[in-house]
Amino acid sequence: RDQVSDPMDPMRVNGSNGVGPRIPGRQVMREVEDEIQLSDAAELGSTAISSKVDVEHDLYPHCIVWTPIHGCTWCFPFVGHMGIGTASGEVWEFMGGGASKAPRGGLSFGPVCRYLQLDPKKVKRGTWDEGCLNGMKRVRGSPHGACVSNCHSFVAECLHEMRYAGIPCWNWLSYLLAVWIFVLGRFTTVWRTAGCAIPCGIVLTIIFFVWFRT
Repeated sequence: RDQVSDPMDPMRVNGSNGVGPRIPGRQVMREVEDEIQLSDAAELGSTAISSKVDVEHDLYPHCIVWTPIHGCTWCFPFVGHMGIGTASGEVWEFMGGGASKAPRGGLSFGPVCRYLQLDPKKVKRGTWDEGCLNGMKRVRGSPHGACVSNCHSFVAECLHEMRYAGIPCWNWLSYLLAVWIFVLGRFTTVWRTAGCAIPCGIVLTIIFFVWFRT
């Protein structure tokens, strides 16, 4: 992915190594809005191309994406880290302090292991990308609050802003997203699936035998 065009890159916002002249937050959001508008135009002109998932290049248009958090996911398979893909496929996530574009190779905790592609026709307010942008605005400057303000609540805010499927309370259903992608999410590759499933199987087997032997 083109790293130069990322308006939310912390190296760009804060200067090299986090120091130097700082770009005002409003200017950053204007640049993100411009990028979203260009993405909307591209989507209208080439819907077939923009809607195709490209695992190799980490492009997940209209998708909720998920990766395991090693250790936590081994014990609780439905626990993980998630993000959301714009119409062009760029993935955004929440790690605290506001939304940020996911790093090259997947999400901050590892490559995307599962994804759930949604239908942009079910967006009931604005466009898909406008919903994502408004969701980014809602979490701007918010600290990570573990079980309260996290990646799930960020994705839920985006779905809430676009009123996906006509549901007006996605921001109350953030943890439903974990169940949704656990049950219906598609796996990206065999190796990523194995890297997620095998440790979970080993740990759960150990817990099972320890529990029933005591």
